Amino acid sequence: MTTETNEIKYSESVYKTLNWAYSPFLKRIYLILFLGFTGRILILSQTNLIGVWVDKTCILNGFCPHKNNIFLNWSDINIILVLIALSIIGFILTVCFRVLFSSYSAHAVSSIYDLVTLKTSRFPMRFFDENPTGRIITRFSSDYGTVFRLFGGPLAEFISILFDLIAIIILILIASPYYFFVILPIGFINYIVYKKNTVYLRKERRKLSQIRSPSIAHFAETTQGASIIRIQNKAEIFNTRFENLNEAYNLQRLRTNKKIYFFSYQMNTISSITLLLIGLGSYFLLQKNLITLGSIGVAFGLVVYSGNTIQMFFEWLSQLEEGLIGVERLDHYLNLPLEKGQLGYNEIDPKNLFYLKKKILSENFLKHLNSYTGVEKEGALTVKNLWFRYADNLPWVLKDISFTINPGEKVGIIGHTGSGKTSLIQALFSFYPIDQGHIFLNQKQPIKDIELTHYRKNFSYISQDPVLFQGSLRENLDPLYMHQNQELFECLEKVGFIDKSESRNNTLLGLPIEEKGKNLSLGERQLLCLARTLIQKSPIVILDEATSSVDPQSEEIMVKATRDFFKDKTQIIIAHRLSTLEHCDRVIWLEQGFLKKIGPAKEIIEQFQNVSY
Repeated sequence: MTTETNEIKYSESVYKTLNWAYSPFLKRIYLILFLGFTGRILILSQTNLIGVWVDKTCILNGFCPHKNNIFLNWSDINIILVLIALSIIGFILTVCFRVLFSSYSAHAVSSIYDLVTLKTSRFPMRFFDENPTGRIITRFSSDYGTVFRLFGGPLAEFISILFDLIAIIILILIASPYYFFVILPIGFINYIVYKKNTVYLRKERRKLSQIRSPSIAHFAETTQGASIIRIQNKAEIFNTRFENLNEAYNLQRLRTNKKIYFFSYQMNTISSITLLLIGLGSYFLLQKNLITLGSIGVAFGLVVYSGNTIQMFFEWLSQLEEGLIGVERLDHYLNLPLEKGQLGYNEIDPKNLFYLKKKILSENFLKHLNSYTGVEKEGALTVKNLWFRYADNLPWVLKDISFTINPGEKVGIIGHTGSGKTSLIQALFSFYPIDQGHIFLNQKQPIKDIELTHYRKNFSYISQDPVLFQGSLRENLDPLYMHQNQELFECLEKVGFIDKSESRNNTLLGLPIEEKGKNLSLGERQLLCLARTLIQKSPIVILDEATSSVDPQSEEIMVKATRDFFKDKTQIIIAHRLSTLEHCDRVIWLEQGFLKKIGPAKEIIEQFQNVSY
């Protein structure tokens, strides 16, 4: 958004996204909107009924000139019963509206959140390189929290206020059409004041949303590096920076609140002027015998109520601007491109993304995905003239690499720091676009022609830092619940995580795993990752420094895995400990991004050691 106009307007995409989110509930929402409006007009119409009741009493006592009054023949008890009925029915309809609308609205905005989460998980890796963790967290915490807070119950409250305003106008005009000439200009003035303040409020709220991210990002990064910060005795620097960022946020919040309070003051002033005009107008009309005492009571009662209601309406409308800003920020993620090759890559439009969500989460698709382990389940890889870099403005990290790995072959990768070992793994997983060259799976299909999720199912990966998630042991081994308990126990026994003598029961599979597996030793975490790899049954297994930090017993199991458990798999092993690679069929030697040599393990390792020494 570059122009002043664009800075204060929301894109059409924001409204489309909201429309698609609410579309599954539209018919029901239309019905409950009707019920809600009916409830509000029934409750407020009691004012008119009381006004007519006053006129009836006035006429019967001879204080007022005789006017047509449909309630002249009604007893006071009958009128009281009607008032009670209007109150009860209106209350029930209003409660039904608020509860049901809030429920549907909460489901709608939750679907936006689910969709943003789904799509973010399929963004290119470059997105995560360029966006700090705190900025992404803000989208899924503060921005979504604002959207959910304002589009849940408060949106129902706002619509109820809108119903009240419409009902008030109708009921005042029923009491006396003359009041139209006061209501119309006052309504127009309220609108002008709102529009004038909207420009400033929207700008300030956008600034508030944007300035919230840096402090959250800084806090998240500080907690991640807390141990290093303490070792280096740099805590004061980080605290000072957080305080400065937080102070900037608080100052912007103060500026935003000042704008809101000033807006509220203007609305209160207009309400006071409205009451004065209604009073003067009523006196003049009563003198001309154009209105009744009851209609004056109706007008004053509803105008006094409307003064607060109009103020609340525009204040809520102003707050909903904040909710729309949250939707706008989430919608920004919905309109970013997916990782090239992902399912739905060509379905960028949010409308298609709702279809994509349904497709990806369908039971049939998950079963199909789980059963898929390769184009022909062979596990062969061919890299041909591969040039690779992390971005167009960055230098090449892999330069004209070519090699072939045969099915079932065990291949080691060696090289000094910065030689391109990790970059080769990134390229094999297609985490970044390949600028030049090709990677073929099973010597037949270039990976650019294979849907990425399917392609990556060909690989299992065990890294130096075991990746575990908060949840149960079973969820870490089999998150889609596609395997029988018996199979899970067999894999756990095979890797030595449990003994065969241990009881096989669901209690063990329900063992809670903390975030990153903090309640397990490093060796236990690595064994779980090894068991997960066995369960996946992928034809290609990549071990990236998997034995560098584990205890001797766990290392022995990992080495045995490469020899026995994965003997029918294609293995790609990265290791600084060269003894780990001695049993490989071949070794690839990388140097400064080039493939220096490839050949028998013993020969390449000896040459590498001679150069190193």
